[in-house]
Amino acid sequence: MDTIRFILCTAALLASATPVHARPSDDAHRGMGVTVESKGGESPEQVVPRQRPVSGTPRLLSTNQWSEMMLKDNTVYLQLTDYGMKQALAPQDGQDKDEGFFGNVVKAMALSGVKQVLDHGLALALVDTRSAQVRDGEVMFVTCKGKEVFNHVKINNQVQKYPQDKAEDFVRNLNQVRSKLAACQP
Repeated sequence: MDTIRFILCTAALLASATPVHARPSDDAHRGMGVTVESKGGESPEQVVPRQRPVSGTPRLLSTNQWSEMMLKDNTVYLQLTDYGMKQALAPQDGQDKDEGFFGNVVKAMALSGVKQVLDHGLALALVDTRSAQVRDGEVMFVTCKGKEVFNHVKINNQVQKYPQDKAEDFVRNLNQVRSKLAACQP
């Protein structure tokens, strides 16, 4: 029954979450053990459907393989990987006993709802950024208003970090693309 309790609590948390860009300042965006800190002001990032990677475009996998960043159409996407989705939806308690027909129905319904919510990511248009940088394996962006975004992203209380060399290449590519855009114009 612990799995059902976990799923129901997670579904309740996710159902009560508002879109990322609508959060008040100094708040954190939470859901399914996912936290993205937001400090001050309006956030240009938006909740969008999960994206499929496009070959030949910059893509970066976290060291734990749970999350990814990718560039597509001059927008950076941050989302769970297929592996991360599978892990988030996997039964949390390996010792679950048969929960009976009702328990199995409730679990299936809750997992279905959780999957629908997790099947999204965050998008940040490069025109809304001043720069991208890497700090100790974390990729973060500075918006036109000077706000840092996509930093301190936690999944299951673990900050998402990226291999330093690959993160630096990813950021270098993003900054090259961003420099060709009319970013941060009044």
